[in-house]
Amino acid sequence: MRKKPGISTYGFRWGVIRDPIYDYIPFNKDVEGRIIDTPYVQRLRRIHQLQIAHFIYPGADHKRFQHSLGVMHLAGMFSEHLLTLLTTAKGEEALEGYSMLELIEASRITGLLHDIGHGPYSHSFEESVLSKSKKLREENLDNHELVGLALVEYTDLGELIDKIGKETGLENLRELVLKLLRPYSPTAPTIIRLLQKVVKNWIYPADIMDFLIRDSYYAGTKEYGTIDYYRLIFYSYPYEDLIVMDEKNINTLRSFLQSRQYMFDTVYLHPICRSFEHTIQLMMKNVKEELEFENRVLEIKEGKPERYLELDDYSILYMIRNLQDTKENVKKAKEYAEDLLYRRKRWKPVGKPYEIALPAYEAPFFYKFGDPKTASKEIFKVLSEKLEDAGLEDYIDLFWVDHSMRKSLPALPYPLHVIHLARRLKEKIEIVDSIPISKILEEAGLKPKIAFTIYGPTSLLMDYNVRRKLELIVSEVFKEVLRTIPGVTM
Repeated sequence: MRKKPGISTYGFRWGVIRDPIYDYIPFNKDVEGRIIDTPYVQRLRRIHQLQIAHFIYPGADHKRFQHSLGVMHLAGMFSEHLLTLLTTAKGEEALEGYSMLELIEASRITGLLHDIGHGPYSHSFEESVLSKSKKLREENLDNHELVGLALVEYTDLGELIDKIGKETGLENLRELVLKLLRPYSPTAPTIIRLLQKVVKNWIYPADIMDFLIRDSYYAGTKEYGTIDYYRLIFYSYPYEDLIVMDEKNINTLRSFLQSRQYMFDTVYLHPICRSFEHTIQLMMKNVKEELEFENRVLEIKEGKPERYLELDDYSILYMIRNLQDTKENVKKAKEYAEDLLYRRKRWKPVGKPYEIALPAYEAPFFYKFGDPKTASKEIFKVLSEKLEDAGLEDYIDLFWVDHSMRKSLPALPYPLHVIHLARRLKEKIEIVDSIPISKILEEAGLKPKIAFTIYGPTSLLMDYNVRRKLELIVSEVFKEVLRTIPGVTM
């Protein structure tokens, strides 16, 4: 019977954490236990994994803390499996001077820490604060992954990892964790590029596998998120810096891609979720100066992360409600905070989303629809004109246009045209076929698309006659605007 991949004991003290997904998550008390108990990781107990999805799926109240433990667990399984095969085929020199234990432990810690850079309400904070700041962009702090990297590189968290590494014989631990957390680079060592794919830079990394299983479990949509993570890991093989798949495992990959698509369509991009995420973003924008979001992030590079660590899903509402409401922007932010506290739906979709299949661009899974933001602006411009013609000009500012990319494949930082299928021989991996990703998607019945949705004020849409009138206007807007976009046929 083949050995099931899993973290070995290596002489350390191990404990287990009960988990509804994997039953038990083993953790190394001498290394991981000390990092888990830091404020950097414990803060994730106060940041929802799915931002606001619990407003629609009440069970989806789980936090990024549980997810991070799950990613640590799968990253350990995945890295140990790949490195065992690699050393069997090529010997210890394939590890490029590192020990297998260091590489496995670094992969696990990278999985544990991959989300520590998230702000309150996760991606909503990223979209409304981090990505919008020119200063943060100049300092390479404009997304949660870069903020997480800075928290390890410039604070006492990195010092702790270094100390633990030296005390436990893992001399290169901090160096490896930093390398694995850094953005993908084609010039990085081969072993680093391989293990980065284990955590995040791959079609089915530990991050995505865990969030599909975990999110679907808590949301109550297990039929969409059921994936065979064990088979995906066990039938994956290392080939230079690539992860290749056993020729018998292509159906498992198709099933995984379908699950990812279903979860995005059903849970992640649910229209009520999008509506409340818009509320969160407006709330953040209105108090970004008062709460000094930008400075809190910049202070991380000065070795002072305390004010950033104060921010979570709960504290942000408390901070906003305690601001002096002498300014109009603060009053607005307080109104939005009240909407979140009492689940008041300020906006609703007008009619159905308008979905367009995306044309292929550069590679089979890189898709382009001009510029979705530009298209959304054009849609809003035409919508404004038609609302004015209909005598609804007083409500124009209460409408907005949402666009969402609906792809079964994650965006990767490097071009990937094909999936290599392989056969595992006694001491080597042999590539037997290469299948275009576009063909895999087609056979799985998956078509990447972009969806445009127009949202209007709930109070206005309560009137049936007004709602029907607005639905007709929206239909006319989509037909008028989207006909003008190159490559779109209607």
